[in-house]
Amino acid sequence: MESISRRSLLKAAGGIVAAAGAMTGGSLFLDGCAPAVNTGATKTLNFWAFTDTRIAWQKKAWEMYKKEKNPDFEINWVIFPYQQMHDKILITAQAQSGGPDIADIEISQFARFIKGDIIFADLTPKIQQMGLLDKMYRPSATDPWSWQGKIYGIGNELNTCLLSYRWDLWQKAGVKVPIDSWDQLAEEAKRYHQDTGKYLISFAAQDWGHWFLQTQQQKGGFFNERGEPTMNSAQGIKTLAYQQQAMRDGWATARPIADVAFYSALGEGSIGSLIGASWSFSGGVQENIPDSKGKWHLQPLPYWEPGGSRTGTLGGTGVSVLKTSPNVEEAIDFVLYEHSTSQALLQDFSIRQVWPTYRPAFDDPVLGQALAFFDNQQVGALIKEMSPEMNPWYNSPFWPEATSTCVRLGITPALQQTNISPQDALTAAQEETKRTIAFESA
Repeated sequence: MESISRRSLLKAAGGIVAAAGAMTGGSLFLDGCAPAVNTGATKTLNFWAFTDTRIAWQKKAWEMYKKEKNPDFEINWVIFPYQQMHDKILITAQAQSGGPDIADIEISQFARFIKGDIIFADLTPKIQQMGLLDKMYRPSATDPWSWQGKIYGIGNELNTCLLSYRWDLWQKAGVKVPIDSWDQLAEEAKRYHQDTGKYLISFAAQDWGHWFLQTQQQKGGFFNERGEPTMNSAQGIKTLAYQQQAMRDGWATARPIADVAFYSALGEGSIGSLIGASWSFSGGVQENIPDSKGKWHLQPLPYWEPGGSRTGTLGGTGVSVLKTSPNVEEAIDFVLYEHSTSQALLQDFSIRQVWPTYRPAFDDPVLGQALAFFDNQQVGALIKEMSPEMNPWYNSPFWPEATSTCVRLGITPALQQTNISPQDALTAAQEETKRTIAFESA
């Protein structure tokens, strides 16, 4: 019997969905959320998102776009629950009908859409025509939504990662700042734990964020530029060995799984810092422990070797245009406008304190202002200084499989059972990921 590939199966499923939709006279999947109908000369483009906060600035950008360009279309904004929205996009794209023209695509979901026929429009030609590539901090703006040299989405969130710490606790304990290297952090953390019984830092043992961030600093990660898994690279092993040693020696603790517990630990001071992007050190902290206002400072991530990167990028949501849209060019024009217009991007800074991936926007002094939450530190200036040090970010159609396998066979076992070799753990994850890719690609 001839084998059926996953790609063929998806195509067949798409045909069945389309036929079923035609027989029922409508959509099987969008009850109560059908696309807006164009009843006049003005076209309507549907924009799907999974949170109001993500589209608040985009609605403002749309008003600016209308005043400047007087377009012959309108935008209908539709909010779905996170998982439901991404699922509906995949289903409707296979059905060739009923989906959006434009959609927010969260970083960890993108890989689902590049297995088989890619459903998004290639933004690369228009981006190149506009001369935008050199004006973007690309590891945050385009890398997570790119595959095989083509850009299928663009993000406005500059997720430059920093070390955010409780300066009041560190100062009281005599921690020497800035901390330049990870070796120096280990020495300070050992003494801090001995003196206070608390922890200078925590590492995630049941998710991949911290491992990926520290590995990416060293130009490593889950995949290389060809989409091949690389989790048991020298960089990945070095990162996991460092985290394992921290757990074995007792100077770091496992990051609490629940966000509520983690931010509670930061608020009470049992954990004295976090590593991550602004959605964590600014958004998450301010939302969950607002009473800690003024007690935080930021510095670059410690480097692994002198001259090495002192930052990374983690997380984000990009905007993509669906190839099934009858108005692809109009959709692309708006998406690139909103991501390359400083005044539009500054709207998101005022709403969510999100620093933009568009470099020229940093010419506006508002992004470099002193922030009271961070003890009047000029956070934007630090982000601008560090962002050029972000290393490239490589995606793959098998990102979900690789990340979950790496946690299950690599990170969690090594950090919870410190007698397990990091190299053996990551090699086991690497080999299973390769087998999964071979099976699904057959």
